[in-house]
Amino acid sequence: MEKIKASSALMKPFMRIEHLSKSFGGVKAVNDLSLSLFPNRINAIIGPNGAGKTTLFNLITGFIKPDSGKIFFDDVELTHLPIHAISLMGIKRTLQIKSVFNSMTVYENLWITLSAQQGNLNPFKPIARYPDIQNRVEEVIEQLDLGRFQNTPAGALSYGDVALLEIGMAIITKPKMILFDEPVCGMSPAETEKVVSKITSLAAQTHIVIIEHDMDVVFKMADEIAVLAFGTKLASGTPQEIGSNQQVKEVYFGTDEVDA
Repeated sequence: MEKIKASSALMKPFMRIEHLSKSFGGVKAVNDLSLSLFPNRINAIIGPNGAGKTTLFNLITGFIKPDSGKIFFDDVELTHLPIHAISLMGIKRTLQIKSVFNSMTVYENLWITLSAQQGNLNPFKPIARYPDIQNRVEEVIEQLDLGRFQNTPAGALSYGDVALLEIGMAIITKPKMILFDEPVCGMSPAETEKVVSKITSLAAQTHIVIIEHDMDVVFKMADEIAVLAFGTKLASGTPQEIGSNQQVKEVYFGTDEVDA
């Protein structure tokens, strides 16, 4: 962790958020937020309900536009780009409510996701006519240990395996960054352990940013944590630094000690 912190000053951020603001009515969901996210680590964004976490993800992905401020990804400003253009830059997102095609098999969900991204959706051509897509689908199925479910409809999967499938749909296009919104919400301990392990393994391939309320998961996964409160950054640092930050304890955790 100390090496990670020391290298931040020398490392170029892959994402810069500069003085970002967004209001809904009279409520400032994001308030003059500035934040840098660095590569080669798992970045977590935490904060109490209403802190602006999901709004920030919506701003990054273009679902809503800011009132002011700028967002840069790999030095390209994406603040006012349309959703599809941001997606084509290699930014993907998973949602709290899992989004898969329940009537399709695991294999078909992955195949159609990659085919749509490549513009190869042709119902009159058999899958075998697309060997590159077929190979990539099989690669992702193996990576996520979904082989025994590849012919199972997504609607028949356990909640944890649906989450793995959604991760597969996010990584199959080889994105540059994945935003995980509450990736283990509602899971059993065994499902949580499996999903956390898979997400952690992705950090060597792509930039990972997570929003998560389960602090045990955050402190286990994250290399760097940014704490939001009232739409702005309260603190950032390693799990150890955040766990010992008195202001964070008072605003987010209460006054109890946090075991980092």
